[in-house]
Amino acid sequence: MYYFESLTGSDYSLIFKYVLGFYILFGLLILRALESRATAFRINDRNWLILFCAFIIFFSGTRGLRVGTDTINYYNFFYLRGISIGSANIFYFFEHFQSDFLFEVIMYISFIFKDFHVFLLVVSAIMNITLYTFVRKFTDYGRTGSSLLLFLTFASSFIFLSHQLNTIRNGVSIPFVLLGIYYVTRRQNVKSVLFLVIAFFLHRTALIPIACIVIALLGERVEFKYFIILYVLFIVASYAGFGLNNLPFLQGLSDEGDLSKLSFKGETTYRVGFRLDFVLYNSFFLFIFYKFSDLKDRTDLFLIKYFILASIVFFLNFNIPFSDRIGAYSWVIIPLVLYNTVKNSFPNKKLYISSMVTLSYFVLNYLILFP
Repeated sequence: MYYFESLTGSDYSLIFKYVLGFYILFGLLILRALESRATAFRINDRNWLILFCAFIIFFSGTRGLRVGTDTINYYNFFYLRGISIGSANIFYFFEHFQSDFLFEVIMYISFIFKDFHVFLLVVSAIMNITLYTFVRKFTDYGRTGSSLLLFLTFASSFIFLSHQLNTIRNGVSIPFVLLGIYYVTRRQNVKSVLFLVIAFFLHRTALIPIACIVIALLGERVEFKYFIILYVLFIVASYAGFGLNNLPFLQGLSDEGDLSKLSFKGETTYRVGFRLDFVLYNSFFLFIFYKFSDLKDRTDLFLIKYFILASIVFFLNFNIPFSDRIGAYSWVIIPLVLYNTVKNSFPNKKLYISSMVTLSYFVLNYLILFP
């Protein structure tokens, strides 16, 4: 049973924009009214966030097959094949799909109910509950800032709804990447490795942020200006046509899966080639970070270095279809650096400025750039 079977992808996008816009404005009014009452502020901050997460899980988990290009693909390729195999033959189930291991585990367990929307609900629940957990931890459970505003800033990213409805393997992997990054910044290496491994087994492209994290850690003592120089050089290289698809060892990839798309040479309607729009988008936020962030703060500096490295990988994928799925690993850092910048630079007005930042991010992505 699909509660929104009659809705199209455009309907979903429009409803989501209205709900998100209303929630930002309504949430801001409530939080501003409770700003001077710390306990009441944290309780309402948590409760309103839980309500929004519940909406997102229900909204995306009960969608019809026409919503999201990949929804019908998952239904045909994974669900119909999965229930035909059955739960009794577990070894053949995993051998047949040969996809990301933990994603196969999710499929195997949810397919037992023989209802596709159970699978969608489970994926959406894992995705959003994990993101909720990360946001609560990153804000110290509302003590250093609003968990609700940070989550709504994530939701205001133009890639957020795509992760919910379309690129769900990316979407379910990214919150675990974020938890891994959180524990890196807290120097809790065992927990960091654990969550990054989970992210990798949910979607193998998580190898990209893992590599960026490692390089950012190794380059912790490298002056920031050299990362900027590297950023500019790789923009030039991307403009000249150089990309990861030019590297011989990537051209020779033959395994099935997302990493093999690095050697893609087929036809596609997706726009490939140098993307000035994406370069300007990432560069705009890099300028904001450089101008307003505390580059002496270890966490901020690490996050910005990671953003630069992830952006470079993204730029080097412009000749590959669906490179925006790689770009998502840089875009998910934007809300974190914005949050930290406001928290550190404007401690006395952080709620007001955070409110304006969240609202501006929503307007930029959903009303100006991607209406």
